[in-house]
Amino acid sequence: MSSSLPKQSDGMYKLVLLHYFISGLCFLLLAVLFLFSIKDLSGHYFNPHLLAITHLAALGWGTLVIFGACYQLLPVLLETDLYSSKLPWFTFMLFIPGLFCLVYSFWVFEPGIHMQAGGLLLTLAILTFCVTVIKTANKSKNSSIHKEFIVTSSIWLAATAIVGTLLAFNFQYAFLPKNHLQYLRLHAHMGLAGWFLMLIIGVSCKLIPMFLVSRIQLSHLLSWSYYLVNSALLLFLIDGYFYGVNVHTYFIAVVLLAGLTCYFVYVKKCFDSRLKKKLDIPILKTVISISLLSVALILIPIIIYSSAKQNGLAVHYSTLYGMLLFMGWITALIMGQAFKTLPFIVWVRKYEHLSGKRKIPMPADLYSSKLLKLQYISYIAFCIVFFCGYLLYSQVMMTTGIGCLLISSLSYLFNLVILIKHEDKSLSHEKI
Repeated sequence: MSSSLPKQSDGMYKLVLLHYFISGLCFLLLAVLFLFSIKDLSGHYFNPHLLAITHLAALGWGTLVIFGACYQLLPVLLETDLYSSKLPWFTFMLFIPGLFCLVYSFWVFEPGIHMQAGGLLLTLAILTFCVTVIKTANKSKNSSIHKEFIVTSSIWLAATAIVGTLLAFNFQYAFLPKNHLQYLRLHAHMGLAGWFLMLIIGVSCKLIPMFLVSRIQLSHLLSWSYYLVNSALLLFLIDGYFYGVNVHTYFIAVVLLAGLTCYFVYVKKCFDSRLKKKLDIPILKTVISISLLSVALILIPIIIYSSAKQNGLAVHYSTLYGMLLFMGWITALIMGQAFKTLPFIVWVRKYEHLSGKRKIPMPADLYSSKLLKLQYISYIAFCIVFFCGYLLYSQVMMTTGIGCLLISSLSYLFNLVILIKHEDKSLSHEKI
């Protein structure tokens, strides 16, 4: 078996694994904090516990694992060596303390030195990550749409971090001219649409056809998607800053949906033209992720209408919208793709040099299929029970759903450990 994944140095390989492992720990912590915050879900989303959970989900669970995957996948996606092996370590050493300072300060809600220090450390970490991405992209001789998506997403991430840090200082000094919630809405969508959405489209448009062995790829649709999504986000930021949520937001939502439709059509064509007909659990998780994103998008016109009418349901559906994106779309995608990318990373490191010489395990043999199924089933149960419970205002159902999420996060973390620590017993016997 040959692999397109490059071998990393010992230091970079360990760094990639650290990102996956600590992200898994953050996922477990996220489920635990959710369990203690069920009552907060019935109130306003501008709540200390929900702010802590949101930032843990966005940074500790989502962004951290993306950083780790990028250090391994960027050389493949951009067809060049990573710009630096030292900057990623510097990013990591700034990011981890910044993350926990910020999450802690939100949880206890102390808008002072901890929150400000966390914001500054995270912003510095993100800026060094952006340098790594942009410099690596500049080394690449090939021009491609997925490169544009990845570079642009890193710029949006930097902008999101800078605005977030300004908001952390604004809590104490109140120097920004407009309402804090208005900036928070813009900050959130810069991260969701600018960082996560752009990055996910950029990486998936390369990986999905690769994993499915797709014969047809409508790349021109990705160019349309790129310009439409970025246009929608810029329009939302400008219009939202001056006027908040209003009738113009409907038009902006249509532009965003048009961009996403182009991406969905591209993905569907990849699925329809695939040579690999049987879909494994990680790919099924990707399908679930896209489905949950679609449900979140359906809520947008409802939220716009409720906000314009100053209806109390606007807050209820906004919270649901955020949970569908963080705990649905992003979580399902990470849980699925972690066990498509990491097994190959570990396999390349441990076994590729033995390929053809003896019988060796395949990437899918490096983790527990039973734990993967448990993770899959418990996550599906979470989505059904928790979101139905939220709509029905049932704390019992929400608690049950979060219990399922806890099982899913534990099985995910244990499977990561099995994968990272995997040793082929026959190889061990040979060494003895």
